[in-house]
Amino acid sequence: MTDDRLSWLLDLWRDWMRRPDHRHELGYPSTAAGIRFRAGSDFDSMVDNVDNSQALAVDAAIDSLPHLERTAVHHVLIASVYRAREPLQDVYQRARERLKISLHARNIE
Repeated sequence: MTDDRLSWLLDLWRDWMRRPDHRHELGYPSTAAGIRFRAGSDFDSMVDNVDNSQALAVDAAIDSLPHLERTAVHHVLIASVYRAREPLQDVYQRARERLKISLHARNIE
């Protein structure tokens, strides 16, 4: 996976996290996956379904990161406030490398 593709997926995840129907305090969308991804009849709904499933995969990959890397991703992308003993950009770069591996294992390319 290229750095540009990973950045695109992380931007997709960030936008998904900021959606108004997203429950930030619980960490998942307010509607169930089976209801959210019902088949649509037009191209736009099909693209939305693919984007949503990719955002869910990225969310799961981020959740599987070690705590420090996960918090670095949240800090950089959704402006959560965290402090670390290491430079934040070093931790974030390490998280990006781990995400490439995790997303590849989830067949997200």
